Amino acid sequence: MSTASYIIRKATREDAAFIRRLIWRVGINPLGLDWQRFVVAVHEHGVRIGCAQVKSHKDGSLELASVAVVPLYRHQGVAEMMIREILKNQNPPIYLTCRSSLVSFYERFGFTELLELETMPAYFRKVKRVFNWLEKRKRVERLAVMSWNCE
Repeated sequence: MSTASYIIRKATREDAAFIRRLIWRVGINPLGLDWQRFVVAVHEHGVRIGCAQVKSHKDGSLELASVAVVPLYRHQGVAEMMIREILKNQNPPIYLTCRSSLVSFYERFGFTELLELETMPAYFRKVKRVFNWLEKRKRVERLAVMSWNCE
């Protein structure tokens, strides 16, 4: 998939260090960064500008995760293109966690917020409980758990 200024492609072993650096740079969960699950966005000049993955959890759930774009290239549709590329090759349901301020961004892809713990797979219930505890102590923005069942 491409646009005038970048392409989205499957990650290669050579992308692994870029993926790790970008995830740490943007401050999102650095766990489970297996380059083989990623797509990367590459600028027409060969510079890597973003990454995203779908990872699986022990409970069998799949998560859209590690969606990150180099700050200079944000608000140019890079994340959207990576997400669309990933979702076209997945069977629902796919879950994600995000800050509550990003719920409307993910809704445009067909994700809906899950409000009841009982509707979440085990992994996401556990994560949500931890964040609920932190939120009550005013340490984090509210965490949203979302599900994609179709586009």
